[in-house]
Amino acid sequence: MFSGIIKTMNKVLEYTRNILFQIAVSALLNIISWVVIITQIKPNAEPLPLHYNVFFGPDIVTKGYYLYSLPLVGLLILVANYIFYRYTKEREEFAAKIVIAVTMVVQALILIAVLFLKSIIVI
Repeated sequence: MFSGIIKTMNKVLEYTRNILFQIAVSALLNIISWVVIITQIKPNAEPLPLHYNVFFGPDIVTKGYYLYSLPLVGLLILVANYIFYRYTKEREEFAAKIVIAVTMVVQALILIAVLFLKSIIVI
């Protein structure tokens, strides 16, 4: 029984080590961030609180369309790290793989930030 579970887990781990899979997951997380901002928050030129402080409440209030900078930075990181991966995969394979894995983590953190902002911003 356990051997079947272990074999299945090994196949899943083997699949997630695939660089193309990690890049696809990173791109999907970035697309989800864009969709959440566009459909749920709907920022425009009106001021929105972008940062909250425990002591003062909203301390960064700016135009709402600056909220698009979160997934835009994620997209730039994705592109830059993919270019770095393509450049270094023959020279330093470990560093190239780590960069792609970190990209996936960064995209997940950006999505979490967008979801928290969605829950904070009352429109």
